[in-house]
Amino acid sequence: MPWLFLLAAWLLALVIAAAGYAAWSRAGLRLHLAVQTSRPAPESPTEELPEPVLRRSPVAVPLFEGDGVEIEVGLDTKGRARGPAWIAGEVGDRKVMFATGLVPKAGWRRLKVLRELRRGPIGATGWAVGTSDPFGFFAGRRWCADSEVALVLPRFTSFARRWEAREVEAATAAPRAGSGNELFGIREYRPGDSLRRIHWRSSARRGELVVREYEPPGVRTLHIVVDPAPPTDEVADQIARIAASEAWDCVKDGGRVVISASGLEPTREERDVWPLLEWLARYPTGPSGPSGPLATNREELIVVTADPALIANAKRAWVVGDAIVDTDVPFERVGTSWPL
Repeated sequence: MPWLFLLAAWLLALVIAAAGYAAWSRAGLRLHLAVQTSRPAPESPTEELPEPVLRRSPVAVPLFEGDGVEIEVGLDTKGRARGPAWIAGEVGDRKVMFATGLVPKAGWRRLKVLRELRRGPIGATGWAVGTSDPFGFFAGRRWCADSEVALVLPRFTSFARRWEAREVEAATAAPRAGSGNELFGIREYRPGDSLRRIHWRSSARRGELVVREYEPPGVRTLHIVVDPAPPTDEVADQIARIAASEAWDCVKDGGRVVISASGLEPTREERDVWPLLEWLARYPTGPSGPSGPLATNREELIVVTADPALIANAKRAWVVGDAIVDTDVPFERVGTSWPL
């Protein structure tokens, strides 16, 4: 009967090896989630934005509501190939599950297509990496921390012509760098420039003379106040679109924009549209904080709201919904459909 003891010893060694392999495989695999490419929807701002603006995007693939996206899902391995393995979880509100018999050294990838995205963060929640040994003796899983895969920005358009008839007298010319009081940037020295405007430290670093440029007085700073408590998600989406459109019109003409809501930390004075879009993508949630003072110049305050009580001090306003409005402030009433 010695062969029975030998067989038992071999089986025990196999089980121990399988358990060790399963633990080694599970420890060396890492979940991979990333945006691969976008699928812009008709009338998506991606198709209309100038190339210089797109290059300033903080992400390689900006996403707007209504767009589609390809999410790259997979596993990375430390050093050697491992497997079998499987992954399961949710991206946004879509369940995803993939499996493979082997994860090579270069990693293993699959694509998941999400269509008609909603404004806001795309979260990766409830993800787990499962592994076992090749014989299936020891299966186990390791849970992964929740994360944010991407941020879907609100759609927007230009309202420049919409209010043109009402704003001819208040129109502000696009700013040009000049000799105002606020520092605009630096540029190369040109004959005729004052020697007092030379920025000596930057000149020494660059190896050529550069001078300070200043913004002229009167640069437009627009303050957009949005409803802090929209009654529905659809109303919140429409408020975000309108605010983004107002911000875009100001920024593209060289102005600066602040967006705020009561109880939320406001944006800084931005000359770049991307931080403003990111704030509006997370609206009405976001870091809490003081809303900051309203614009001291009434001509630069725009309110976008479903609550008419917020528009008393505005230059003009947008009212989303059918609430009764009793005010002398010029306003436009809209629903939740887009485009307007």
